[in-house]
Parts: sequence; structure tokens; C-alpha cells
Amino acid sequence: MRIPEAILTSIESMPLPSIPEILLQFMHLVEDDHTSMAELAALVGQDPSLTARVLTMANSPALRGRAGAHTLIQCMVNLGARRVRSLAACLVVQEVFPQTAYTQTYNFTDFWGHSVRVGEMARDLASKLKYPHAEEAYLAGLLHDVGQLLLLGGVGDRYGDLLESCSDEPTLHDLEYSRFGTDHAAIGAWLVDQWQLPSFMADSILFHHKSAEEIASADSLSQIVWSAHVVCAYHTRAEPTQQGHTPDFAVITAMLGIDPADVFSMYEACSGRVAHIASSLGLSESSDATPFPHTAVVSADASCPLQNARAAVHSQMADVVRDMALMQPLQQELALLESEVDILLALRESARILFGLGQPVFLLVAPGKRALSGVDVDGQLPLLSQLEIPLETKQSLAATVIVEKQSRTTFEKAGPAEISLFDTQIIRILGSEGLLYVPLNAHERVIGVMVYGISSAQSGWLQKRINWMANFAHLAAASIEAWRSMHGREQTLEAALTKRFEQQARKVVHEASNPLGIIKNYLNIVRQKLPDQNSMLHELDILREEIDRVTHIVRRMGNATEALSATGKLDINSVIENMLVLYEESLFTSRGITVKKTLDPRLVLISSDQDSIKQILLNIWNNAGEAMASGGSFVISTHNDVNQNGRASIEIRLSDSGPGLPSDIMPHLFKPLDPNRRPGHSGVGLSIVAGLVERLDGCITCQSEAGRGTVFSILLPQPERDAT
Repeated sequence: MRIPEAILTSIESMPLPSIPEILLQFMHLVEDDHTSMAELAALVGQDPSLTARVLTMANSPALRGRAGAHTLIQCMVNLGARRVRSLAACLVVQEVFPQTAYTQTYNFTDFWGHSVRVGEMARDLASKLKYPHAEEAYLAGLLHDVGQLLLLGGVGDRYGDLLESCSDEPTLHDLEYSRFGTDHAAIGAWLVDQWQLPSFMADSILFHHKSAEEIASADSLSQIVWSAHVVCAYHTRAEPTQQGHTPDFAVITAMLGIDPADVFSMYEACSGRVAHIASSLGLSESSDATPFPHTAVVSADASCPLQNARAAVHSQMADVVRDMALMQPLQQELALLESEVDILLALRESARILFGLGQPVFLLVAPGKRALSGVDVDGQLPLLSQLEIPLETKQSLAATVIVEKQSRTTFEKAGPAEISLFDTQIIRILGSEGLLYVPLNAHERVIGVMVYGISSAQSGWLQKRINWMANFAHLAAASIEAWRSMHGREQTLEAALTKRFEQQARKVVHEASNPLGIIKNYLNIVRQKLPDQNSMLHELDILREEIDRVTHIVRRMGNATEALSATGKLDINSVIENMLVLYEESLFTSRGITVKKTLDPRLVLISSDQDSIKQILLNIWNNAGEAMASGGSFVISTHNDVNQNGRASIEIRLSDSGPGLPSDIMPHLFKPLDPNRRPGHSGVGLSIVAGLVERLDGCITCQSEAGRGTVFSILLPQPERDAT
């Protein structure tokens, strides 16, 4: 059946109204860490609107699996705890601030009772017939009239007036089609079609008003839902002598092969379960009302129990929304703080602003002890940190609050414990008439209490705020526990990595020291065999220096506290010349790279670490050589008396004619790069260079442009000139 475009447009974004009592329970359950997915699914399955929302969200393109979610438990698993919490929060906000008037104008209790009863009946029939998907039958029965909610929300009073004029569903079905060109069965089927389930659920909803002759040729699920609807719609209206003798009942027993007495027995059991659910929610179905949403009759009597109960539910939901609105930004801010002390200070100030009781104090469970003690933070009286309160009931009201996980004041006439000397001491320290203790409860663990100094007058009106304050304390405890957990993981990871590095470093030092020592000894032997004037002697000396430098680097790996090698007066030009003796051939000449030197003869000696200078140059030279693998030019120049922010410096400038550096690397040039960007490279060379330059009190900059090469400038401080 094709649905008119105007109707589709009006219902596509229409929120479905939920039963407030169920919605409030749903909000409380999702906030309880001990609630199972099965418990959530059971509660959701008591409300057709909530069920439709969960199925819609779980079967959205972003979340649905290959086959979609057929059951509510599958939906909960697909959504996950975080999304279920978000859904609950959004629904409560929507209930408190309705987007349409119909959620306030109409009563949905009778519609709810009929929908749940049909769902229960469909599940029992499915089980009796050994239909393999009893949960699917329940959901189809629960949602068989969900199209009425969509039409009421989308079309408004036009549909509401139609509902008021109907006495039964067959009449409603005919009027819907004549007035709107569609009916609630087609609208409900359209909604289920959006979920793209490999199921006949949508068909069973579409067919639930078909004739007995038509339904006889339908699939099993459609027959079950049709039968459940017929039983629930007509059973209570039939006279006792007529039960089991109506044509539709005869069709059910013939089609399903179930004895009429069994059908009636199942109906009575289903009605009993629905009545129990309604009683637990404080709902009451009208005995003479049709099972449609109908105009709410608001009593002028302010003492009307139903009106008062519904107002109380909405008030509780408004409190939930208020808490969410206030707590969410605070939770985000607390997550950004870097220490437990910072969190406590922020919580103390927030509590002062929110509750108007002055700043609370914190008594936390001491590490490794079963005792409470004050924390040492700015603004908290030092005497509190000298207290040590045992965590045993009847020892103090503070300890009782910890054990019972419930807020208490010292003004309670029939309190759970006598006011102890510990409590009296805290009263005296705070200079107050009495105390309010609020437990800091993080999941199952209570980590301490928040303590407010209060007066007897304040203790009276605090009862209206106690749930709010308890939620705040729960947020406080969760934030502290989250920081402790993160800090503990970081410490454990850091210790494990440090230990692993130290073990590996010691192994490297041990394995590398021996061959380095052997090479150095061999060079000494070679040097002794050469004549004193041999030109190779100078190169051997340079090579020995490089071996000493590498040995020093290796030893530093095994001892993180070992300092840089001793500094001395250093001729940078000589360092460059000597390094070129060893590395010019391998890094440049063999690759067709021409090296040009412009070394300032006026360059002064500087106080610096030779090993670090060599490491800086070698890393940059190596990068340049790799960048110009097919040839190019490399210019090394030094300059004296360069002004660096008013400080005289020498400059080492290194220029290559390579391809330049990628623009996305430049902002992070001196930070470790992802090694996967350049397979075979660690990605840390320039970060090491920057670190070494900084330790030498110098400065390094880089200029690079695609196709025009790269220039590094290293500035190192010159010694200050003698004023004389």
C-alpha cells in the first residue's frame, strides 16, 4: 500500500511519546553499572514507543550488522552502554521539553496496555506453536498499532478527532483510509521497513486488520499477530456464553490448531502479567475506554492521585535533566585536570556555587588503611588531615555513611549511629552547628565523603536537594577514580617501558663495547706500524675519535643519567674538516654530490661538546645524502658574529639542492615522525638534532621549498668578549 507523500513528510521526523514511568525507570537503569543488557531489554519491551526508537537506532546504517538486530537484546549489544545512556538522556530531555502538544494533550495508558497485551499474547501463541522466533512475535505484537502514534504526532488534532469518534479498530481502519489515503497498519509497516530486517515483522503489522479469509494464506508470523490482536481486541467484549463461538475465534482455532480453552487461558495469563506491570508503574487502564490514545481528562482537583503521580514523575525527570545540564560541562572540565588535587579544588568550588552551603571538605579513605582522613589541599583546615576515623559502623556517622552508601546529617533524630567524638571534632573544626555527610561513591567503591558544615535550619530544606548533591558526589568520585586509574596505568606502563629499555640498553652496551674496543686496539696497532710522517696517521686519529664518540653514545644508553661529554674550547671549522675526511666519500662523493665549503677563517673557538656537534652534523649530512641520491650539491658554511636576539653566535649553515621537504612535515619537523612514512628509517633523527642543539644552548631553524632544496641554520653561542 502506497502512503501519500504528505503523510510521509509529516511522520518521518516525528518523535514517539513514551510512557513517562517507563522512561524514568529506563534512565535509572542505564545509570546503574550493574544493570544487564537483558534487564534493559525487558524494560524497553514494555513500551512500544521506546521499543520502536531502540530498534530504529540499532538498525541505522551506521550500527546495523549484516543481518540487522531482530531482538531487543541484540539491539542493546549493537548500541553499547554509551549509546544507550545517550538515548535515555535524549528521551528524558524530549519528555521534559515536548516538541509537540500531543504528548500533553493525550493519554496513552490504554493504548500502552493494549499494545503490551497483544505482544504478550503473540509471544505465548508463538511458543505454543513452536514458532522459532517468539521474541520477534512479541515485538511485532507490541508494535502492531505504532502507526497510530506516528499519525497522531504527524497529523495532530485531525487524527485525534478521528480517534475520539471511533468505538473500535475496524471503524478506525476504514475512517483512516477514507480521510488520509492510508491507515495506521501501513504506517507501522513503513516504520519497520526502514530497519531492513530479513523478517516478516512489517508484513504482520500491515496485515493485522485483514479479513479471516485473507489471513489464512499468510505466513506464520502474520497469522500469530493477527490472532493475538483478535483475541485481545474482542475477548473482553464478548459475553461469556459467546466466547469461543465468534467467527474470528473459530478461524484462530482452525488456523492455528489451538483449543479455545487454551486461547482463553493464555489471554488471562497475559492480562495478569500486563496488570502486574501496570501496577508496578503506577498505571491504571480505563475499563470502558477504547485502546487508542485519547484526550486526557485533567481533574480540577489538585489531590487527584493519577494527576499527582504523573506530576511527580515529570518532576523527577526534570530533576534528571537539570542534573545532566549542570553536571556534563563540569565532568568535561574535570577530565582535563592534571592532578587529584586540582580535581578536589575544582569540586570544592563547584559545590559552593551549586549548593550555597560554603565549601565542603573531603575525607578520603587512606591508602592501605580502613580509615578516613582529611586531604592536604589548599584551603582545607590542616587539623582534618590529622584525624584517622576507622571505617566501622557505630564508630562515627562518617563511617556509617561510607558503609551504608547513604547521605546523613547529624540532625537526624533516629539516625543509624550515635554522633561520635570524631563527628564532634569535625563540627568544632568547621565551626558549624552540625554536619551533612555525602558518600563519594564510584561504582561499587566508596572512596570517601564530602562534608558540609550546616545549621539545623539548613538541614530541613536540604532534603529537596539531597539527590542532586548525591549525583554531584558520584560525579566527583568517578572523576577522582578515573584520574587515579589513568595515572596508575601511566605509571605501570612507564615503569614497564623503562625496565624493558634498560634491559635492552645493557644488552646493547655489552654487545657493542667489545667490538668497539677491539677495533680501537687494532687501530693503535696499525698506527704503530706506520711511519711518523705518514698521511694516514691523521685519518686514523680522526677514526679513533669517532670510535670514542660512538662508545660514549652507547654507554649513555645504559646509563640515562650520564651527562654529555666534557665541554672544551672547540674549533668548529676543524671539526667539519675532520668529519669530511671520514664521511665525504660515503655520504656524498659516491652519490655524485659535490661538496662546497665556505668556512669563515675568523670563526672563534666556542665552549661546546664535540660529540654532540658531530652527532648534529652527521644526522643532517646523512639526510641530505639520502635526499640527493641521484646527485646534487651540498654547501657547508660557517659565519662568525651572527646576532641571535642580541647574543653573539656562530652559525653553521648546511644547504642542499635536493627536492625539499613535504609541507605537511614542516610544522612538526623536529618531532619524532611516524616511521611508517619512510620505511627503514626511525623518524627520530631531526628530533635528536633539535634536542642536542637545545642542550648546547643553541638554536636550529630550517627553510625548505619543494624543488629548491633545504637549508638548516644552527646558531651556537660565542664566548663573551672580555670588557677590558
